[in-house]
Amino acid sequence: MEPTKLIAGDSFAWVREAPACLPEAGWELLYVLRGLASLDITATGGPVYRFELSAAQAASLPAGIYRWACYAKRGEDRHTLARGEISVVEDLAAAGDVDTRGHARRMLALVEAALEKRLPKDQQSYQIDGMRLDRIPIERLDALRTKYRREVAQQNNRRPMRRRINVRL
Repeated sequence: MEPTKLIAGDSFAWVREAPACLPEAGWELLYVLRGLASLDITATGGPVYRFELSAAQAASLPAGIYRWACYAKRGEDRHTLARGEISVVEDLAAAGDVDTRGHARRMLALVEAALEKRLPKDQQSYQIDGMRLDRIPIERLDALRTKYRREVAQQNNRRPMRRRINVRL
């Protein structure tokens, strides 16, 4: 069975049965992954083919969604046996510092920082040597702040509540 999730940097192996595509008849099986990077994996064995992804191969895949296809090839003949998607998750050991805040929290912090920097300045735009720079009006920043505060509050309310169970002895 093909993996549906893979952690970059982890080795992984899986098998696929293809009794109609025997190696003695000249068939080989190949998996191709396409997404932010490309990777081709050739099988060993048969009719139960084994696919192995080394840790180094997996580490070369940036995190994201990839499409895969399994092909049986013999000379110029090729048959698609299966297709699907796999999610590659980043390797935390190699990631370094990671910002785990969601989009709304990151945007709220940016909007609030922009408001703090803007308050002493009253210029909405200026022009130097024909280049014009417009700033986001404070009213728009305030509206964005309200929007993202609301989203963060909704996310905080979605956290699972812990139930208290009282036991009397």
